[in-house]
Amino acid sequence: MAGCTSDENSDYDGDEAELPANMPDDFEFSYQYGYEANNEMNTFEEIYTKDLIEKGEASTAMALSEDDRVSIYEKMRDVKILETPENLTNEAEDGTHCTSNPYTTHHLDLQVNGENYYVDWTTNNCLTEDLIKLTDFTDYVHEVFTSQEAYRALPNAEGSYE
Repeated sequence: MAGCTSDENSDYDGDEAELPANMPDDFEFSYQYGYEANNEMNTFEEIYTKDLIEKGEASTAMALSEDDRVSIYEKMRDVKILETPENLTNEAEDGTHCTSNPYTTHHLDLQVNGENYYVDWTTNNCLTEDLIKLTDFTDYVHEVFTSQEAYRALPNAEGSYE
């Protein structure tokens, strides 16, 4: 999982790098992730899009429960989602560069208290504590999505990325 990427791991450019303690009523997100960020959970439109690799993509209506939304919000706070991607690096302490192939790409668009935030990162960075936190976050939210009945009704992906 160690890797390298450009220095642009995050588009976040707000003044505060912390989400409010409690999930606001207007909390929504669009989270694209995976190889070339081809999977997406969009709570604005309540749609999930699954990457079927060789068979394209499939979308379905999916509304997350309030409990799932709160737990995902809390995970975002725990990993400091607005600042942690900025700490990723492709340069190891010894000056060498890390690399990984394939790697995953992540785009997160958030709405919180009427503000919009955009955060991007890849797993093509050195394996650091920050990358591990983001990977744990990704694994958690993917489990939430895949546990939904609507997700399980989607076709299986065919093929693989090399």
